[in-house]
Amino acid sequence: MMTAYCDGACRVSNPGQTSCAFVLYDGEQEKEAKSLYLGPELHTNNYAEYMGLTYLLRWLDEHGIKNVEIFSDSKVVVGQVNQTMVINKSELRVLASIAYFLLVRGRHKLIHVKGHDGNKGNERADRLCNEELDKAGIPRS
Repeated sequence: MMTAYCDGACRVSNPGQTSCAFVLYDGEQEKEAKSLYLGPELHTNNYAEYMGLTYLLRWLDEHGIKNVEIFSDSKVVVGQVNQTMVINKSELRVLASIAYFLLVRGRHKLIHVKGHDGNKGNERADRLCNEELDKAGIPRS
């Protein structure tokens, strides 16, 4: 079974400097890991989390990969995309629509996982986000 973890990070302030990442596993073996710096424009942490999910979903779609269990530590993103939480910001409504479309099209499942709880995949995605911000010269708070 394939699983994936996606994450977003925000530094300095919120909105601030952001990045996103995902990691894809086939069983226990890491198959793909990607990350992006989302600056220099300032974005919110929720935006970064959404970008991590949509980056992953687009990559899966481009590679024809279906039926992946996707884990995110963002309760907001998981709740909004799974349509159990209201979306108040129009910017996030657009991202949620894109994510929902790709999620359904790929027959993926989006699940919340507690962040910073020792989960290997979540910790790896978080580390990739921070490496992107480090490469961009964004100071850690």
